[in-house]
Amino acid sequence: MRTASSHIVDLITTATDRKFEPVARMADAIVDITLEGGSCSQADLQIAGFSAKEVAALWHFAQSLALIELRHKESKILPFSQNEVRYA
Repeated sequence: MRTASSHIVDLITTATDRKFEPVARMADAIVDITLEGGSCSQADLQIAGFSAKEVAALWHFAQSLALIELRHKESKILPFSQNEVRYA
């Protein structure tokens, strides 16, 4: 699996504050499922071992974190010339 500092979603859970750990685990699963199959649904998470109650409670937060992680991964994959750059 991944190391604690290998991606963005792990930054929300620290050794002393574990309250976001379930959300980070679900976000990790969403990222993995999406990278393998192109998308991730709530049913995919239940197949991956999350309960229907966990999915209902954490889906939106975890999906948002996963989207950030996926966009970050995508920006590292694309050559610099294909990345969109915006200046404020």
